[in-house]
Amino acid sequence: MTKKTVPPAQGAAPPVADRRGAVARILADETGMVDAFMAAIAREIPAYANLDARQLEEVRSIIVWTLRRVLELWSVDGALGPEDIRMFRGVGAVRARDARPLAAVLRAYRVAALAFFDRIGERFADAVSVRDLSALARVWLTVLDQSSEAIFDGYESTGRVLSEDRERSLRGLLTDLLLGRQSHAGTLRARLRELDAELPSSFDLMVVSPAAPATPAAPASPAATGPDQAERAAALVTAALDARAAGAAAELELTSLHTVMDGVGVALVKAVDVTLLDRLVTGHDLTGALLTGVTAAAAPRDHRIAVHGLRHASPLVWTERRVLDRGDLEVVALVTGHPDADPGRVAEAVLGPLAHDADTRRTLDAVIYSDGAPAAAARLHVHPQTVRYRLRRLAATTGRDPRTPWNRFAFQTALLASNS
Repeated sequence: MTKKTVPPAQGAAPPVADRRGAVARILADETGMVDAFMAAIAREIPAYANLDARQLEEVRSIIVWTLRRVLELWSVDGALGPEDIRMFRGVGAVRARDARPLAAVLRAYRVAALAFFDRIGERFADAVSVRDLSALARVWLTVLDQSSEAIFDGYESTGRVLSEDRERSLRGLLTDLLLGRQSHAGTLRARLRELDAELPSSFDLMVVSPAAPATPAAPASPAATGPDQAERAAALVTAALDARAAGAAAELELTSLHTVMDGVGVALVKAVDVTLLDRLVTGHDLTGALLTGVTAAAAPRDHRIAVHGLRHASPLVWTERRVLDRGDLEVVALVTGHPDADPGRVAEAVLGPLAHDADTRRTLDAVIYSDGAPAAAARLHVHPQTVRYRLRRLAATTGRDPRTPWNRFAFQTALLASNS
């Protein structure tokens, strides 16, 4: 029995094997083709012109995947499946997190499609018939339509979640930062990029708490507070200080964050106005601790000694001040045996730039162990006015008057710690 060969019907699709051969030829030019796509996208879409190396590599990998998938579907007369749709939806979600404009994202696929067909016409006219090209165009347009819808859906839904949860996410970031769970710089940068935010290179860290009622026998000290009271205290201080910091901030830079940890309010502010902070805590009956120049790496330890100082500073401290500074906190940590105590840090924190000034240290030591400037001057063999001048300079530089009990104790501890 003789087998008849039936020619393809008019308008029928070409044999799949023929398209697979064309796909192999096209993919042999994949690198050049993708380079052309990338150049066209960067040229046509401003949002893509300034991407960093990591972002460019990500865009390239998506283009490669899309190109291969379109050619694969064309070769077998296939269609996108659920996994493909999920992938494109994920692309939309990621683009929402890094705040790339949705219009630019969708246009990038259209620009790539035009670059693709230009390349096909230039290099593969002999391998792709008009019928093949028509089928390829239908596949690409179908993929473009379905992927655009999936990207839009992923972008919009993620954008809503990010908008609703951004504040909560930022508070979570602050908590992780203070607990040391965000110690790797690269991980922190990636997380901030997802939140469309930047941390200042250094910032000021505060812990605040309502003060307990003072009695003649027991001056005001931090109260045992609930989360609501601590939240109100942190929000109050942050809102007032943030208005001052925001004017000098970069576009995405965080000027303030606050949360409640360990029963006290915790706030990160770009730059604290100390005079305003003093007025706030006094006017609203708060106590607090302030650490300036904090970095992401130093934040966990600084937070621990701030909370410890707020809770364990003696009534003597609160008699003289409502806001503890780094020197106060380092002294309290040392004398109470806190695990983070470091004698080497105490002199720097209390004496500041005068920590290595021999005349200041000798004068301070003489004053602490003498009865007034004349006696100290006699010990040092200098004029009493010299002693008074050095003490005024010390007070102006450190903000501490050595004649008050707590400051005198802090200076004495700093001198002893630096000699240990």
